[in-house]
Amino acid sequence: MEDVDLPQDWVSLLGRLDRQVSSGRLSPDTVALPELMRSYDVPGVSIAVGHVSGQVRATGFGVLAAGTSTPVTPSTAFAACSISKHVAAFGALLLVQAGVLDLDADIGEYLTSWHLPGRDNHQGVTVRQLLAHTAGLSDTWYRGYASERAPSLLQVLDGSGATTTPPVRPTLLPSSRFRYSGSHYSVLQQLMVDATGTPFEDLLRTLVLEPVAMADSSFNQQFPYQRPDQVAYGHHGGGTTVPGGWRTQPELAAAGLWSTPTDLLRLDLEVARAVAGGSKLLDRDLATQMWTPQMPGGSYGLGTELHDQPGRRRFGHTGLNVGYTCFSYVWPDSGTAVAAMTNSEDGWELLVSIRAAADRRYATTRITPAPPADVTGRYLLRDDYPIDIAVTDDQLTFAAAAQQPVVLLADPDGSYRHPGLDLEVRFLRADDKRYRLELRQEGVTQTARSATEQPR
Repeated sequence: MEDVDLPQDWVSLLGRLDRQVSSGRLSPDTVALPELMRSYDVPGVSIAVGHVSGQVRATGFGVLAAGTSTPVTPSTAFAACSISKHVAAFGALLLVQAGVLDLDADIGEYLTSWHLPGRDNHQGVTVRQLLAHTAGLSDTWYRGYASERAPSLLQVLDGSGATTTPPVRPTLLPSSRFRYSGSHYSVLQQLMVDATGTPFEDLLRTLVLEPVAMADSSFNQQFPYQRPDQVAYGHHGGGTTVPGGWRTQPELAAAGLWSTPTDLLRLDLEVARAVAGGSKLLDRDLATQMWTPQMPGGSYGLGTELHDQPGRRRFGHTGLNVGYTCFSYVWPDSGTAVAAMTNSEDGWELLVSIRAAADRRYATTRITPAPPADVTGRYLLRDDYPIDIAVTDDQLTFAAAAQQPVVLLADPDGSYRHPGLDLEVRFLRADDKRYRLELRQEGVTQTARSATEQPR
């Protein structure tokens, strides 16, 4: 089920992206997506928008490789980078559900081909800790290899052969703190293989990719070679093509998935359905744990990045490999998911602008309280800088010195935001029961007194 055109609201959103996002709020400095691509030398971008009802819309921008004319389409595969972890986590939880794994069992119960060095002194590393990046293993980012030089996963774990990363070792106390590292998912990959006796790419195909209908996705590192005319070539900063087009990642669970935005958001929507109790694949409790911080006050669940602020709830994952950047998120309060992928290491600034547009469009839980009528009137930031607050059609308007009135946007905590600036507005009661106006801009707070209040 795939349409190749984005809905009209997204055509409009992509024509008016923030050039440089700092707060997620739309500023006057906006630009269309193609111009942002040129600014950051990003040859290709693919975007998909989907809903829990099953509808998916997708389209591509730009080309597969710099200097060529083959266009990016919705079926163009990109390296999914660290979103691989999100997909691998879903597969691991399906094994938990089937009784093959236990989230809180020691990993030594499952690993047979490799063992964590020094584990006699580091008992208690669990499957949950691997999924949550709390096992305290080596701090590692995987850069990939030319195909003919790629080591095996066991060599990656041992730091041997052609491996360019350090061996996986315990370096922090388990569960003492969160530290994001691909090494956790390399151990998880070997654990899942040992527990099932199945190669990882085959296991994830039958566990996740086929049931979720991710038809254009694979953990097999030969996948891009089998369809070179449907693969986006990776690019370094400045638009230089990665030698060979892309790199091979033996660390499949951490960074080895090839996919499309359409396929990625299908997984996020399946997780959203599971959290709501409507998935035929994963039960509600396990899905909810994916969206639950695994450290107090943390922002990472089980294979999932968490942004759970009121009015801005989204869950999913981001990714960066050599040559590629991407994100895939679901906004559960609107039942909508958005995924975007680029074939450039410089794609992140562009992706942040796209994600901010999605935040504004789909974070729907914002409560808009009726503005208090007694805050209206004139305030003075200085004697020569008046600010007028009025209520028009049940909306609070803000007019600073020599500026046209704008409608303030209400936040759930009782504050207001200027629609085009990084400006937060609060009304505070003074001792004499008058209101004062508090303005917060770029971390600086200023107070404007009521015009009827005598200066001190």
